[in-house]
Amino acid sequence: MENYELLNFKSDRRKVVLSTSYASPLGSVYLISNELAKENYHGEVLFDLLLSNGFNPNRFLSMVFDGERLVSQTTKIINEIPKSLLIEIYEFYYEHIEYIEKSSLPDIQKYLLKNNKVAENLSSS
Repeated sequence: MENYELLNFKSDRRKVVLSTSYASPLGSVYLISNELAKENYHGEVLFDLLLSNGFNPNRFLSMVFDGERLVSQTTKIINEIPKSLLIEIYEFYYEHIEYIEKSSLPDIQKYLLKNNKVAENLSSS
């Protein structure tokens, strides 16, 4: 099983890679590149490392995919994520509690994600 999911969200045109366990999907850039190439994708790819990095400032990274590979020289930390995308990401994890269970997150953060408290808080703000 892969340690990531490559997704499209309604609120953002970028491809988004979500971690599915404590293992960072950055170790799978070759596999991710192959998937992106099969989809004829060109552009920015957003990596959400929530399950390995937690709610830290280095949670979101982006890289450019040039049609053949993820260009590591374009890697940057992303600090501003649209609220609508965050809500979609948290709802994805709420629907996939098995991924949260395989994370290295503290129990309180697992509780918040498994009970959709983070998305609810964002929706009400």
